[in-house]
Amino acid sequence: MLAFREMRVARHTFNEEQVDAGIDAIIERAKDRGQTIRYSAVFAAAGLPEPQQLHQGAESQLVTDFMKAIHDRCIQRGLPPLDSLVVHVAGPRQSWPGGGYFKVNGLVDPLKDRVSAADQVTATRFWEDQKKECMEWGVRARRTS
Repeated sequence: MLAFREMRVARHTFNEEQVDAGIDAIIERAKDRGQTIRYSAVFAAAGLPEPQQLHQGAESQLVTDFMKAIHDRCIQRGLPPLDSLVVHVAGPRQSWPGGGYFKVNGLVDPLKDRVSAADQVTATRFWEDQKKECMEWGVRARRTS
């Protein structure tokens, strides 16, 4: 089992229980045909401020660290890549995950400037495949619950 340490960034922290609470919120959406979920809903389920507030309060790293913890915890718990369902609801990334999602998966962010068409296609297909995996898992999970 992976060791989990409490993350401390500026004024806010998170722990394993909060990560699991965020995952549980995503699972509920995954069971609904793999629907996406807003970052703010995941953070609220975990008892954390909205990501926008954290970014404005110079705590952007907490957002990155929390989403990385969700990614790693899904692997640890044998869950599909549920972090692929967490998306922005407004702005230039509307309906897309943050750039950290692609970085965690070893891909370039397809929405960044000066990204080759091949890298854009690779990253976008990867994300689409992960969302599909979550949708299929959600359908199976819904049928067995």
